[in-house]
Amino acid sequence: MKKVLIALLVITTLSATAQESVLLRLNYTKGDSFLVTTESNQSMGTQGGMNMKMTMGMIVADVVEENIKTESQITSIVMDMMQGGMTMNYDSNKSDEELDQMGQMLKSQFAPMMEAVIYNTLDHQGNMIDTKLDPAIPGMEQITNRSMNAINYPKEKVSVGSSWSSENENQGMNMTTKYTVSSIADGFVTLDVSGDMSGAAGTGTIKGKTTIDISTGISNNSEIEMTIATQGMNITGTTKVTVSKM
Repeated sequence: MKKVLIALLVITTLSATAQESVLLRLNYTKGDSFLVTTESNQSMGTQGGMNMKMTMGMIVADVVEENIKTESQITSIVMDMMQGGMTMNYDSNKSDEELDQMGQMLKSQFAPMMEAVIYNTLDHQGNMIDTKLDPAIPGMEQITNRSMNAINYPKEKVSVGSSWSSENENQGMNMTTKYTVSSIADGFVTLDVSGDMSGAAGTGTIKGKTTIDISTGISNNSEIEMTIATQGMNITGTTKVTVSKM
């Protein structure tokens, strides 16, 4: 009888641990600053490809009961691109003298982007309420959207096996993303990411993983792969984002 009770106690304890649930929310504090590093790799087969690493500083400007306001600015861009048999390189850390002709041309496009400040307003569930660029730079959203690693959290607590979906539109592509909790351990929640997208450019799939710090609600490490079929060509892109507190 004693062994049976012990066995039941162990099973109950394991069950309770497995059913641990957490409420995911952004818990920013005014004045917090973060470094966001985004590494993007895009392959278009024989058509070429692109590798880019971008760092961005983000400051929490204000936190109120309903909303969070952040200010972000790109601090560096390093890019290597091959298209149509032509190779293009750019490194914002290099001087004009160190850049070749193509690099200087790219600088004329990237330098204004690095001067701009991105103002975001979002709620504690991670829903973006408003975004503003000052000054407004055409085409900048194509770069900064890759670094906006926000996840729309559900209203209720989550446990292992919980899932939810979000829908958004980005540059003419309608994207449906599903998040599934694969583990909760050591103060972190790990999510499996899947989804699909469609639009004028073609159709594609999304897959990957992301890790969330429960105490802050920050997605501090994620790796997402997107594959798009368009005009008889498959384009594969991988984006890795890491967020560290400064």
